[in-house]
Amino acid sequence: MDRVSAGNMSPFGARLRQWRLHRGVSQLALATRVGSTARHVSFLETGRSRPSRQMVLRLGEALGVSLRERNQMLQAAGLPAAYAQVPIGSDDLAPFRAALDRLLRAHMPYPALVLDTHWTVLMANAACASLYGTDLVGTNMINSFLTNPAAREAIVNWAEVAFAGRDRLRQQLDRAPFDDELAALVAAADTALSGLPRPVQPPPELVLCPWFRVGDQIIKTIGIAARFDPAVEVTLDELRIELVYPLDDIAERYFRGAA
Repeated sequence: MDRVSAGNMSPFGARLRQWRLHRGVSQLALATRVGSTARHVSFLETGRSRPSRQMVLRLGEALGVSLRERNQMLQAAGLPAAYAQVPIGSDDLAPFRAALDRLLRAHMPYPALVLDTHWTVLMANAACASLYGTDLVGTNMINSFLTNPAAREAIVNWAEVAFAGRDRLRQQLDRAPFDDELAALVAAADTALSGLPRPVQPPPELVLCPWFRVGDQIIKTIGIAARFDPAVEVTLDELRIELVYPLDDIAERYFRGAA
């Protein structure tokens, strides 16, 4: 049943097969998850059968794909999107933007920022300037801190943080293997770390977060990530809120002094 000619596939069938193979799932196993048959899954992949809207959504859920990808699967099947997707600055997201703004302001005097799925900073509170500079919004955290040579001087434990960041990127790409922008970020991270030995000793931190060199001080931080969950809109589903806290009294005094 798994032998399918790529030339005979429909756009939806080709995407379904890509995801199924990426997840390492047989047609029979996938059919069992969605309450169908291996024959029907085979027909969907070859284009001999057209999927219903409900079947596409069940397949997307069974394969663990994102809301964005479920919309793309529906589009490939010639069906309308199931999940809204609007820009972060739209009126529809104004209440959520206000909630994020309240969260970022309430987190003062500690840094807090909001990232999209490609690690671009969408929002940041005033405390971020003490660690990241004043022009943080609109920058990409991977390009600014993982692939930027200057960050190696500013972050004491840069190697540990950089390799951990690349690991997170690769895990993210595994969940969205057909995202070209994300793949480019992984490639940039691979280039930045090429030839560098990975630290073999466990880091001294219990949670691996950056230690910033500021003047003659080392500002050690703790990071907590938050998100809207469950979200049924693509932009909100992909947002990530990064909350930074001080690890010790030196960092506590630094943040309060900077405020």
